[in-house]
Amino acid sequence: MEQNSFNRPFKRTGERVLGIVGLVFNILGVIMTLVVNSLMKSLTNDPQFQQEFEAEIWNDPTLTESDAQAIVDMMYMGMDWIVSFGWFFIAALVISSILIVIALINLSKNSKLSGILFIVAGVLAGIISLTSILLYIAGIMCFVRKPPVEEESVYGNDTMRPL
Repeated sequence: MEQNSFNRPFKRTGERVLGIVGLVFNILGVIMTLVVNSLMKSLTNDPQFQQEFEAEIWNDPTLTESDAQAIVDMMYMGMDWIVSFGWFFIAALVISSILIVIALINLSKNSKLSGILFIVAGVLAGIISLTSILLYIAGIMCFVRKPPVEEESVYGNDTMRPL
């Protein structure tokens, strides 16, 4: 019994590999953002760091008193902003990772749904990041690549042709 290309299931290895690589990058992004967030939070709450930083700013002879106060205030506000944005970024990456997992599970069943999920996950992972570009490519591949159409035999399953 011969196996032709029409009897084999259509493989979506490329989409699967791109999705898995995107998922790994998302997980690494979550870990790195958690590390940066915890570092910023610990610096903000460390009184020794605050005292040393403020002493350096206040002892700078080129700064006026109002400039030094503005720099100190901006430093604390900036660190709080970075921590807040970090939590937003972590939430977006976690949602993106969940969408990637759902897309990978549904890849062989419903490639259009997987393509949409890959593209939405790419937007959440960062509009022009490496991760999002990989997910965009996987999503586009889900839409563009179609399984080969099986040719129907005019004579049914009969292996012999009429004379």
